[in-house]
Amino acid sequence: MAKQLATEMAPPFKLVAHYMIAGALFYTVASFLLPFYSGELHSFFLTSSIASLMHLYLLGFIMMIIFGAMYQLVPVVLEIPIFSKDFAYVQFYLFVVGIVLFSTALGVEGYIKVLPYGAMLMYISMLIFIVNIFLTYKNIELWSITAKYILVSNIFLLIGVTIGFYMALNLIYGFSGNLVQLVTVHISATIVGYILMTIMGIGMILLPMFSLSHGFSQKAIEVAFYLIIAGLVIYISSIFFDNPLVKYTGVALIALSVFLGLYQMWLIFKGRIRKQNDFWAKNMIASFVSLILSIIVLVFAILQNSQILYILFGFILFFGFFVFFIVGHIYKILPFLVWYQRYSPLVGKIKVPMLNEMVKERVADTQFWVTTVGVLVCSVAIAFKMEILFIGGAIIMAAATLLVIYNIYYTLIYGLDRLKEGV
Repeated sequence: MAKQLATEMAPPFKLVAHYMIAGALFYTVASFLLPFYSGELHSFFLTSSIASLMHLYLLGFIMMIIFGAMYQLVPVVLEIPIFSKDFAYVQFYLFVVGIVLFSTALGVEGYIKVLPYGAMLMYISMLIFIVNIFLTYKNIELWSITAKYILVSNIFLLIGVTIGFYMALNLIYGFSGNLVQLVTVHISATIVGYILMTIMGIGMILLPMFSLSHGFSQKAIEVAFYLIIAGLVIYISSIFFDNPLVKYTGVALIALSVFLGLYQMWLIFKGRIRKQNDFWAKNMIASFVSLILSIIVLVFAILQNSQILYILFGFILFFGFFVFFIVGHIYKILPFLVWYQRYSPLVGKIKVPMLNEMVKERVADTQFWVTTVGVLVCSVAIAFKMEILFIGGAIIMAAATLLVIYNIYYTLIYGLDRLKEGV
């Protein structure tokens, strides 16, 4: 099959927009709920209340954005269209309903009975996504490093969500199994095996594209690919055999893989043509710094078996690394999709806007600094168990999400009034 531009094979813009808009809304809801969790600073880090918020945030925001991005980027990686666009629409609606039911059941006392239904809808929707990706791979010809990351990450996603579905049913029907072991495998396979591997893989597409970097070596990210797989397999194995040496070996390999990935990103940034630190570059730098800090905190949490450090690790990873990386790329991906759908047919006929005009740069820059302040304040509050300070930092972060929503809205409606007037 002749190679085609991804934009010619990608699904309709409205499909990707479904995921982007829903992800941003879930991000806002989760952020506005965060101040009410200040009392959890003294709790065990795996309470049902925290699980409710984390699933709303992880599934509603992070996974939703990743799914939308995958439907747009897989044609770039595989150079073939996605197997079924209809599957993607079905997945979206099942996923949204499932997230709402599942998070409500965990977080609101008295709704636990709807937990299996929410879990089932989410599980089916993720199976649809995984099958859609696997069937797309049937006709692959180009096995790039990104294609490898995406394929293996979806295998880990299948493992993670299957265990998660089992645990949800276990809460209601009381099956056998060690809950701590199952939760650990679920978290490892989903967050490290799927989300982190996906980010490392698609980063090799997005970072060079947005920084105009080329001519760099990919050896670091290739070595990181095998290290993270080996580290995950070893770490998950140690959970069932309860061998500290094996566990620390797995953690060390995963950490080494992540640092190799960060080194790869540094090589890309080093060779970039766009040297100015615009709002995208600032978000990327902040995301990688957050990732390094979260790994350091995790190491101390494991060594000291500290509940508060586990909470701090999760907070920096979720609300630092993931937020900066995802929001930074929303500001790049969404304007391009809107521009291509709305203005590409008009090139040469009317004056079309530049991509940077379709984002309020001052708003994006303000949002970055407000988010940064909020993350720092909340991190200090968690470390020293200062509930009032945490509430303040969480409110600051929630305010920043409104700026994200505003910029998404601004991009989506950009130029519509002029186009209606035929200008």
